[in-house]
Amino acid sequence: MDQSPSSAIEATSTAQRLLLAAEQLVVGEGVHALSVRRIAGLAGVNSALIRYHFGGSDGLLRELALRNASRIAQSRQDLLEQGAGFAQTVEALIQPLWATAAMGEDYRAIVVLDEIFSRATAPLRQEIWALFADGVAQVAARLGEALPEVSSDVLQWRIRFVTAAALDVPPRGGRVRDDSRLEQFRQFAIHALRP
Repeated sequence: MDQSPSSAIEATSTAQRLLLAAEQLVVGEGVHALSVRRIAGLAGVNSALIRYHFGGSDGLLRELALRNASRIAQSRQDLLEQGAGFAQTVEALIQPLWATAAMGEDYRAIVVLDEIFSRATAPLRQEIWALFADGVAQVAARLGEALPEVSSDVLQWRIRFVTAAALDVPPRGGRVRDDSRLEQFRQFAIHALRP
């Protein structure tokens, strides 16, 4: 079976088709390119179904953001439960940033979230952050234990630096399955976090 984005849209429920279409537009063209008509057209459904399923385009974007945020947060929590130490904590920081998007496996969830988060309302940003807060705090605490010579403030900046760098690691808008790029990013993160 063809796994191109258009065939994936054809093979799913109406709500999933709308979410996948929105995700493709967000990654390919940015949040500002979204319109009810464009989302519905790409999904191949009546535009009234966006209101029916999500209450409108804001509700659709909220659902898309929370699905992607949940993928990252759950991945991080799963990795944190596997153990402590510097190497495992670095994995808990970076692996979730490589998680595939909620609706389409051609994109990374963090890229979808970045596009939505930067233009989201304050309540939606707070809702997204609430999903991440505990995992990020655990990563910071464990890295602090593994790197006692690094001040908390400096460590927080290093974590932000690594996380932000993940947004620009190619492929930003294309296929994500490139283990060599992940390994390069892992090595970068290790060197960026250590003194």
